[in-house]
Amino acid sequence: MTMLRAERIDVVLHGRAIVSDASVTLRPGELTALVGPNGAGKTTLMRALAGLLPANGSIRLKDRPLADFTLRERARSIAYLPQGNVFHWPLDVAAVVALGRHPHADPFSPLTGTDRAAVAHALAAAQIEDLAERIVTTLSGGERARVALARVLATEADILFADEPTASLDPRHQLVVMDLLRGIARRGGAVLAIIHDLGLAARFADRVLVMQRGRIVADAAPREALSDARLADVFGIAVAQVDSGDGVMPVPLRPV
Repeated sequence: MTMLRAERIDVVLHGRAIVSDASVTLRPGELTALVGPNGAGKTTLMRALAGLLPANGSIRLKDRPLADFTLRERARSIAYLPQGNVFHWPLDVAAVVALGRHPHADPFSPLTGTDRAAVAHALAAAQIEDLAERIVTTLSGGERARVALARVLATEADILFADEPTASLDPRHQLVVMDLLRGIARRGGAVLAIIHDLGLAARFADRVLVMQRGRIVADAAPREALSDARLADVFGIAVAQVDSGDGVMPVPLRPV
């Protein structure tokens, strides 16, 4: 069974090819890491898969063309966490997280019991219950990142796209977030996360997609996808492969 299947995806922006001939399959129960150097096209590909950018090729969501879904149906199926975590309005954290429930109801209707339970679960999962009454614009960057994650968790979508979900987080909360994403997959969700820390990708992901100059050059288990030779070619780095007890992780040593 596949949650989402994309084949031969091309994205051209401002006359420039950003993504070329990319094929991606997301299955329930899998956390897939998308890695690659800056400018490789990772965010563009993710946005195209979510239907947020025009693309050529085939994208099917639950065996239906993505274009056949209404915006509300798509939002209930795919939760998208972008980079940045910018909040412009001085809302309390619980209200921000509740925005994740809008695909399920009229945005002007009060929250239902189901909505409130989803918000409470998302606050707990992101470990921000103690921030629920704080104004989001007063929080630190790391706290805002976890609020943004809780907002998409509240949607309870089957597919979660997360663009650099560990950026600006301290080491402990990086591990918390990656464990949370893996837990969503283990409960039957399909997760695609752009990860810059190769060690986190190797430790937590079931599969790793490697992008280079707009193309997917590897789609495999972490140890195969993040081999010494591929990391030298794609990232221009030499690494040491370290056994963490949870698997082998590449540790960057020097540029090559």
